[in-house]
Amino acid sequence: MSVSDQSGKIADKSAEIGNETLQNVKATAEQSARAAEQSYSATVEHMRDFSIKMIDLAQANTEAIFALSRELATAKSPSDLVQHWTSHARKQFEMLSQQTKELAALGQKVAGASAEPITRSFNQAFKKAS
Repeated sequence: MSVSDQSGKIADKSAEIGNETLQNVKATAEQSARAAEQSYSATVEHMRDFSIKMIDLAQANTEAIFALSRELATAKSPSDLVQHWTSHARKQFEMLSQQTKELAALGQKVAGASAEPITRSFNQAFKKAS
């Protein structure tokens, strides 16, 4: 076998390896694009839920302040004012604690659901590479 024949075979093998690598990169890029699209869709859906929750919380807080205003306006003595104010502060603290828990849980759900498609894609690509 001549040197030029060997060079030709090496060149053919190199081209074959390069083509396989290119196909693998292309497949991985397409898979990554699909994962990013799924992640974006999940994020949009969950952000809608998060926005609705924020509106619900704002409504509850607004209703609470109007209820306090009504109670303060109808108070008959300074002790009634203090009692209404103290009761409102306690209720608001409890409500804020509950709202914080709800928002934290929803935030974790959003983050997990958004990251899941990308994590799955990464794991699949890693398994293929192994």
